[in-house]
Amino acid sequence: MLVLAILLVSLRVILGHSSQVNNTNRIRCLEVERRALLKIKHELVDSHGRLSSWADDENAWDCCKWRGVHCHNRTNHVTRVDLHDPLAGDYYNRSPLRGKISTSLLELQHLRYLDLSFNDFEYAPIPEFIGSLTNLRYLKLALAHFSGPIPHHLGNLSKLLYLDLRNNYYCNSENLDWISSLGSLEYIDLSFTNLSKAYNWLQAVSKLTSIKELYLRGDLPEIPLSLIPEVNGSSPLGILDLSWKSQPWTPWTLIRWFSNISSTGLTYISLYRNGIPGPIPDVFETMISLAYLDLGINDLQGGIPKYFGNFSSLIGLYLDENNLKRDISDLMLNLSGPIEKKLEYLYLGGNNISGLFPNMSKFSSLSELKLQENRLNGSIREAYVQLHHLVSLDLSSNQLTGPIPELALSSSLKELYLSNNTFNGTLTESIGRLYELEVLWIGSNFLEGTITEAHMFNLSRLRILDLSLNSFLEVKFSLHWVPPFQLEYLSLRQCKLGKYFPMWLKTQKEIGYIDISSTGISDIIPSWFGGIAPKVFYLNTSNNQIHGLFPNFSLFTISLPGPVLPYFRLNLMTMDLSRNKISGPLTFLCNVKEWVLLDLSDNLFSGRIPDCFANFHKLTYLNLANNHFSGEIPYSFGALSALTLLHLRNNSLSGGLPTSMRNCTGLKMIDLGENRLSQKIPAWIGDSFPELIVLILRDNEFYGDIPSNLCRLANLQVLDISSNNVSGGIPDCLQDYSAMTKQQTRGSFSDIWALWEFPLPEAWHSVYTRSFESAYFMWKGKEVKYINHLGLVKLIDLSSNNLVGEIPYNITKLVGLVGLNVSRNNLVGPIPRDIGQLEFLNFLDCSRNHLSGCIPTGLGDLSHLGVLDLSYNNLSGNIPLTNQGLTFDESAYVGNAGLCGRPVNKSCPRDESDQDPYSRANGESEDDDDRFITEGFYTALGLGFVVGFWGIIGTTLLNKKF
Repeated sequence: MLVLAILLVSLRVILGHSSQVNNTNRIRCLEVERRALLKIKHELVDSHGRLSSWADDENAWDCCKWRGVHCHNRTNHVTRVDLHDPLAGDYYNRSPLRGKISTSLLELQHLRYLDLSFNDFEYAPIPEFIGSLTNLRYLKLALAHFSGPIPHHLGNLSKLLYLDLRNNYYCNSENLDWISSLGSLEYIDLSFTNLSKAYNWLQAVSKLTSIKELYLRGDLPEIPLSLIPEVNGSSPLGILDLSWKSQPWTPWTLIRWFSNISSTGLTYISLYRNGIPGPIPDVFETMISLAYLDLGINDLQGGIPKYFGNFSSLIGLYLDENNLKRDISDLMLNLSGPIEKKLEYLYLGGNNISGLFPNMSKFSSLSELKLQENRLNGSIREAYVQLHHLVSLDLSSNQLTGPIPELALSSSLKELYLSNNTFNGTLTESIGRLYELEVLWIGSNFLEGTITEAHMFNLSRLRILDLSLNSFLEVKFSLHWVPPFQLEYLSLRQCKLGKYFPMWLKTQKEIGYIDISSTGISDIIPSWFGGIAPKVFYLNTSNNQIHGLFPNFSLFTISLPGPVLPYFRLNLMTMDLSRNKISGPLTFLCNVKEWVLLDLSDNLFSGRIPDCFANFHKLTYLNLANNHFSGEIPYSFGALSALTLLHLRNNSLSGGLPTSMRNCTGLKMIDLGENRLSQKIPAWIGDSFPELIVLILRDNEFYGDIPSNLCRLANLQVLDISSNNVSGGIPDCLQDYSAMTKQQTRGSFSDIWALWEFPLPEAWHSVYTRSFESAYFMWKGKEVKYINHLGLVKLIDLSSNNLVGEIPYNITKLVGLVGLNVSRNNLVGPIPRDIGQLEFLNFLDCSRNHLSGCIPTGLGDLSHLGVLDLSYNNLSGNIPLTNQGLTFDESAYVGNAGLCGRPVNKSCPRDESDQDPYSRANGESEDDDDRFITEGFYTALGLGFVVGFWGIIGTTLLNKKF
């Protein structure tokens, strides 16, 4: 029995120990560290459930299995906490943590790896206590929205190998002595933190004897030559990035110093976007290990040094967007030598390089060739681009001609940019043998012929297709063709598509950008179009004959897809259906909040404008002109805080401008002309729209006085309230329109595309040159539409109202005025005496009033005056005969019984100057402007008028259409 008892006790001990071992295998996490992690979670805001596995229940006791947590295999201590946002690169699906970093982090004293990057700590300071985690090897806090001084306590992390604080734009350090203690540091990135006052940065860096990679993008104080430390040691520095300086500097001495301290030789140097002037010096000549050299976006001049050809290790050479001006044959000659076999990336775009396209086939390893935006000319021989490893070729925006070269041998080609050249001829079907092609951008050329499915049959990877602005090119796919690709971007603008809506679009489920404007479509919008709508964020079908009801499907029901078109970074929605025959209501607009551009003008839309604009906080441009809308302007327009341009002309809108629109303080243009609006002109317009440049209220039923508050619109250049029932006098404060008191020198007052902030490839830039500003004016008796150069127009049109009183004298201070129309009112008094000061006046109409007195003599000196109408007033006296006075016929003065002079064939009393050229000498008191004028003078005057008028004003009218 005793033996049995001993055996039972022993078995119990053994079983208990076995159970404990099994329990240990199941739960490795140390309780004190588990509690610390839970406290850390408690002080974070996890809106996206990223820390859902961090739970305090029996099913989640092992913190070593929690997301982002790693424990040591033997000691079970937490050694790694990785809480970076895994979706940081996906603009639309980011899931950052917020809140506070808990001091409980200090209980993880065995922590070797801490990553809190790409979260949002709401500009709190970097916690100083992180410097007490003395076992840290890796610390990553990049783009986590910290601010304030970088704590010097980080200098206590003597075992640190990797430090990444980049893109915390509001962090700063005025003294970098603390990094001198990081003797083990191999990688440091302080890019885009504020180091502008860290004058000792180079001394601190010189003490990092283990550093391999150094990233200091952004502003750094320049180091005087006398303070550059001597080379007393070395480090294995291989990667040096000193890019993105806001002020031009010359870093060549620093580069030489870094080269001298590198024991292994620099392999990567980036001086990108530094504004570096002058030629490229010989500082790189001895750097035989150099593999990548980025000198892009500087002000480098001259050419490429000849010693570059000797670089046997150079893989990437980036010299784009400088001021290199040599012939490309000279540049390629200096790149002859060992570099030819090694070079993979050659970026020379955005310079002033000229000459015939050279033979590039000698660069046998070339993968990316960027020569866009230069002055290259001539045709491209087929053998010159036979590069078997070529992945990306950009020759856009040059002067290249001839046929598009045969590229079938470059079977690895993924991106082809040839836009904005003068390539002609047909596109061969061999383009279809580029099986890897993802981008085909050949717009803005002179291509002709027909593109069929035979060209596209094997392009299964194609994502971006741009054939636009090839007006002789026909795109003709069979009716039931199913493409092998899924496009994300399509532009066929000004190609020939034929009558019918392209049926193959029905298969494109990933498309985000569609431009089929000016393509000759005269079809009804198909019902299946809703199937491709959810991912579309840009749709342009303008200038076609598309008709029928616009379907009320849910356009744009989701935000922009993350992976689609990585060049676009803002979720902006644009739709341009203008100049078609589309009908129906606008209820579909209410299905999206992200509108930024809406142009539905020149269609047959009808009904009320829906009152659903309250959430359109990004809408910048709204054009509903030339439709059949009725009812009042929606009150929700007042929520359009970003609105810049508003066009509602030529509808049947009633009521008035809603008071809520006082909140639209960024408006620059308002065109409400040709409606049925009936109220007093709101005085608050002058207080609420400080940036307003164009105000058009013409042809409505506005009544009452012209509010003097309108004079507060100092930037106003166009004021048109003609053809209303406005009464009272012209405000005596017109001189406050300061924008009209000087000559306009710019042709545009807005750049709508600046709002997009698209970091597009160089080849794309030409696509976004369209200006959306336009306005309709009554000009010289005809309605004209100004499309461009609107900023040059300075006009006041108060015609066809019930205005009384005199023309204010101070109107003559608006010396930049180009047009003035006060006709068809009840104005009295004289024409302002100093009207001759309006030297740029081209159009003046004061007809059909009750003006009296003489015509000011200065009126005849207006050399740009092209149209003058003073008819049907009570003017009297002599018509000035100097300069422009004789260029206007009798119709300009008819209906003024008291006028006399040559244009009306009526002699003036005591006017004997024609018979007696000596009358002045005999002391007769004639006006100085009635002096003798010869026939030769009139000939010269006519020629001067033609040259002056079309030289100054003609450019303004060049792009108008009636």
